[in-house]
Amino acid sequence: MKLSPTAQPFLHLHNLFILHQKVLVVKPMKELFPGLKRFRAYLNTAGLGLMPLTVYQKVNEFLLDVINYEDGINAVEILDELYFNPMLKKAAKLMKTNPENITVSLQTTDGLKRILTSLTPKKGMKIVSFDLEFPTISAILKSYAKRHGLEVKVIGNKGGLYYMEDVERVIDDNTFAVVFSDVQWITGQRMPTKEIAGVAHEHGAWVIVDAVQSLGALEVYPEKMEVDALVAGGEKWLLNPNTGSGVMWISEELIEVSEPILGLLNTQPEVPWSEWWGDERKDVWDILPVRKDARKLDPGTPPYVSIVALDASLELINSVGIEKIEKHDMKLAKRVREYAYELGVTALGSSQITLLRLGVDYVKQREIVKNLEEKGIVVSLRGAKGIFGIRVSPHLYNTEDDIVTLFDELSKFF
Repeated sequence: MKLSPTAQPFLHLHNLFILHQKVLVVKPMKELFPGLKRFRAYLNTAGLGLMPLTVYQKVNEFLLDVINYEDGINAVEILDELYFNPMLKKAAKLMKTNPENITVSLQTTDGLKRILTSLTPKKGMKIVSFDLEFPTISAILKSYAKRHGLEVKVIGNKGGLYYMEDVERVIDDNTFAVVFSDVQWITGQRMPTKEIAGVAHEHGAWVIVDAVQSLGALEVYPEKMEVDALVAGGEKWLLNPNTGSGVMWISEELIEVSEPILGLLNTQPEVPWSEWWGDERKDVWDILPVRKDARKLDPGTPPYVSIVALDASLELINSVGIEKIEKHDMKLAKRVREYAYELGVTALGSSQITLLRLGVDYVKQREIVKNLEEKGIVVSLRGAKGIFGIRVSPHLYNTEDDIVTLFDELSKFF
C-alpha cells in the first residue's frame, strides 16, 4: 500500500510503537492517542476506547485511493485481497483461530442479530440470559422470542454476581440458546464462559457470546472457550470508536446449519466477480454456490472503511500481544481494587473492569462522577436492578499514575 503525504507525519509514531513491541511501554503508547491530552486520567474504555493515530493513517490512505479511483477500487475480489483478508488474518491471530471462521459485524448488535436470525428454533423452546446484561441483548432476545414463540429465561444476580449452580438449574433440554456477555458491563465479572458452554452443549443448546467488554483487553479464544459464536464491536477495547466496526467468530457447525437470507456476496462464482458480471450465459435466477465460511452470514458489500480502521487497531494490539495487554490491564484493575479497599470502598469485578460501590445513593454518586469529569478524570456511573456504582476501566494507554489521580480525588469525598 502507498503511504499518502498526509499520513507521513504520523508514521514515526507507529514505528516508535513497533520498536517497543516486546514490552508494553506506555510513554510512546500515549503518543499514539492524542485524545489522552484532554484528560488528567481517562479510565472509561468500557464506555468508549480511544483511537490511535495509526487508524487515521490507514483510513486516510484508503480514502485517497477511493478519491483517486485507484486500480481495483471497484472490484470486490481486489478490495478483499487488499483489505478484508488481511484484517481477518489479524483478527484470527488475536483469537488464535482460523480466518475462515471470522467476518465483520456492525459493532456488536448487528452480529448478534445476524447469528440468531440465521437459526430457527422450535416454538415453545427457551432462550437463556442474565438479568444485568447490556440492554442490547435483552432487546434482541425479547423480540426474537416473540417472533418464534420462545420463553426468555433470565438468571438473576446475587449481589451483582452469577454462579454456576444457578446456570445449571435453568438450562435444560428445552433450551435453544444461551446468550450472554463474556465480561459483564456493569460489574466487570468475567463469566465462566467455558463452563456455561459445557452445560449448554450437554443439553444441545447454542452458546452465543457478546465479547465487546473483553476482546482486545483479555485473552479471548472462542475455540478454547467452546462457544458457538462470539461477537465484539470495535468501539471499546479494540480501539476503534465511531467507525461502526466489529468482528464476529462463528463455529464451523453453526456456519453449516445456519440459514441466513442470502445476498449475492454470500455466494461465490467459479470465476472472479469482475468476469462474472459480463458473462452472457448466466441466469441471474440460478443461485450461485453458497459460501462455506463465516462470510455466509455477511449483510452485503463489505464496509471497507470500517474494515481498514479495524485492521489498523488489530495491528497495534497484535504488535503488543494480547497476553501483555491482559497482564497490564489486570494489574491496573488490581490496583483499583486495592486502593478501593484502602479507602473502605466495596469493589466488584474479576476482569479489567471494576465497579466501585461507594455506599452512597445514586444522586450522590452522579454528583461525584460529574465532579471528577470537571477535574479531567473520566469514569462512568453504571447500574441496573439496584446494583450500581462508579465503573473504572483502564486499558493499555493507562498507567498506575492514572489510578492514583482518581483515588486522590475520590478520597476527598470520604
